Amino acid sequence: MSATLTAPEVAVGLGRQRAIGYLTIALGAFILLVFGVGSAAGAHSTLTFTPVNLSSGAPWSLAPLTLLTRWWNIAFGLVTIALGAEVLVRRPKGALLRFGIGGVAFFFALLLWTARQPGPAPVGFINLTSVLIGSSAFVMVLIYGSLSGVLCERAGVVNIAIEGQFIAGALGGAIVDSVTNNFWLAAVVGILLGAFLGWLLAVLAIRYLADQIIVGVVIVTLMSSISSYLNISVLANYPQFNLGNQAPNIAIPLLSKIPIIGPTLFNQSVFFYAAILLVALVSFGLFKTRWGLRVRAVGEHPKAAESVGINVARTRYRNVIIGGAGAGLGGVAFIANQGQFQPGITSGYGYIALAAMIFGQWKPSGAVVASIIFGVSTYLALNLQGYLIPLSTEIMVMFPYLITIAVVAGLIGRVRPPAADGIPYKRS
Repeated sequence: MSATLTAPEVAVGLGRQRAIGYLTIALGAFILLVFGVGSAAGAHSTLTFTPVNLSSGAPWSLAPLTLLTRWWNIAFGLVTIALGAEVLVRRPKGALLRFGIGGVAFFFALLLWTARQPGPAPVGFINLTSVLIGSSAFVMVLIYGSLSGVLCERAGVVNIAIEGQFIAGALGGAIVDSVTNNFWLAAVVGILLGAFLGWLLAVLAIRYLADQIIVGVVIVTLMSSISSYLNISVLANYPQFNLGNQAPNIAIPLLSKIPIIGPTLFNQSVFFYAAILLVALVSFGLFKTRWGLRVRAVGEHPKAAESVGINVARTRYRNVIIGGAGAGLGGVAFIANQGQFQPGITSGYGYIALAAMIFGQWKPSGAVVASIIFGVSTYLALNLQGYLIPLSTEIMVMFPYLITIAVVAGLIGRVRPPAADGIPYKRS
C-alpha cells in the first residue's frame, strides 16, 4: 500500500501545523506582554528548592535562585514566539513538541510572575520543589484514571464512569484504612469496588446495549449520591471510620537526594511507584503482546476480530473490569495522599483523566504526558490563590478542558479514537 498522501490530506496537515504555529506565537506573546512587560523593571523573583514537611529526609541542598522577573519572562516569551515562527516557516515534524516547550516556558514564567517583588504576592518566593511534589499527587491520580480510559476505549467501550470509580475507591479506601490502619487492604477494597462498577458498566453497555455515555453518567451520579449519604449518616457520626491517614513515603536511597527530581520522583508513596509500573505494563501489554493485539482489534473492527475467533464480548468485559479496578485504585491513591474523605473530594478528576486520555491520543505514554500537564495546572489553580495574584484561578481549572477541545477539533494535531469506540456490538 502506498504511503503517499493525497492533496487534501497534505492541505489538512499543513493547516494543523499553521494552527500550532499561530497558537505557539500567541502563547509567546502572552508571556512576553503579561508576564514580561507587565512586571516592574526592578522586580525580582526567588525560587527555592528545599521542600517543606518532608518526613523522610531532605535532598541535597541548593541555594535559592533570584532572577529578574521582567527580563527572564521576556526571554521566555521570545523563545516561545521563535518556536512558533519556526513551525510556520520550516513546518517541522515536531510541531507539537515546540508547543509543549512553550507550555513549559509558560509554567516557569507564571511562577516567576506570581512571586515577583515588588508585587501583590505576600510571599516573595516560590518553592519549586514543593510545587512539583504537590502536583505529583494530582498527576498520579490522573494517570490511574487516564489508563483506565485507555484500557476501556481501546476495547471499544467509553468509560465516563471513571469519576464514580474514583469516588468508590476513595470512600472504601478511607473507611478500610481507618478501621485496619492498612493501606494494602484499602487498596484491595478500592480495586474490588472499581472492578464492580466496571462490571456494572460492562453488563449494561455490552449485554444490554445501553448507551455508554448515559450509563457512565448514571454511575457517577449514583456514587456521588451514595458517598454524600454515607458521609452524613455514617462518617459524620462515627469519625473513627474516617481518620485521615496518609500512606508513608518510601525514599529510594541516593536517588531521593537529587535536588528537585529526587523528592518529586523518588520519595513517594507506593501508590506513586505503582502508577509508574502500571504505565509500563499497559504500554507493553497493548502494543507488544497477543492480548493487546486482540484488544486493539476489538476496538477497531469487532466483526473482523470475531471472524478470526476473538470473543468480542469477553474481551470488552475483561478490559472494562480491569479499567474500573485501576480507577478504583486511583481513588485509594488519592486518599492515601490527601487523607480524609469528603464529598466532592475527587472534584471532577475523572473527567480530567478522560481529557488527558484524549489529549494523549488513547496511548499510555501520551496519557502520562497529558496527566503531567493537567496535574500541574490543577495544582496551581488550587494553590496560587494564596499569592493574591491578579489572575483568575478558574482559568487554570479550565485549561485541561480548553486543550482537549482544541485537540478534538483538530487544531493542534490529528486525533482519532478507536473506530468502534462507543459503538455497541451485537453478535451476528
